[in-house]
Amino acid sequence: ILDQLGKYERAKIAERSRRGKLRKAREGKVMAGPRVKYGFKLNNARDGLLVDEDKMRNVRRIFRMVGTEGHSLNAVFRAFERERIPTPGGGKRWDRAFFRIAILDDVYKPHTYEEVEALVSPEVAAGLDPERLYGIWWYNRLRVRTRQVSEPSENGRRYRREARFTVKPKGEWVAVPV
Repeated sequence: ILDQLGKYERAKIAERSRRGKLRKAREGKVMAGPRVKYGFKLNNARDGLLVDEDKMRNVRRIFRMVGTEGHSLNAVFRAFERERIPTPGGGKRWDRAFFRIAILDDVYKPHTYEEVEALVSPEVAAGLDPERLYGIWWYNRLRVRTRQVSEPSENGRRYRREARFTVKPKGEWVAVPV
């Protein structure tokens, strides 16, 4: 019985956390996770993103090399590796997929006030400057299903978590201006 009560309590806590995070995103605030988008840093309240100029120079360079100069993503990768530019995660090598992901990510694309206003609530839009450009950080894009898997090992059983990700319909996404 205690196991079932514990399972029920964990489910209730998870549901309350999901609702709280969704409310926070609808208020135009960013969820602080273990990693922040490359080129940004968290503000003092840890609910918004600020531009980290040192890293954002690299992001602008990626866009310039691909968009203006016509380099391939592989050429950008080789240039960053050759110049030993620090990676987003602090690893030894750049992930080739990062460059494509960065180019397609709305957080790096400039959106006008009118574009952002159509995506966010009136309360959030009221706090924005109509003269500035904003990126869009999307919350609630993925549905994550986790399950515990047990495998036999030489020391008995080994337990691990397995996650499956599916993209939610666009109507469920929550836009947060950056």
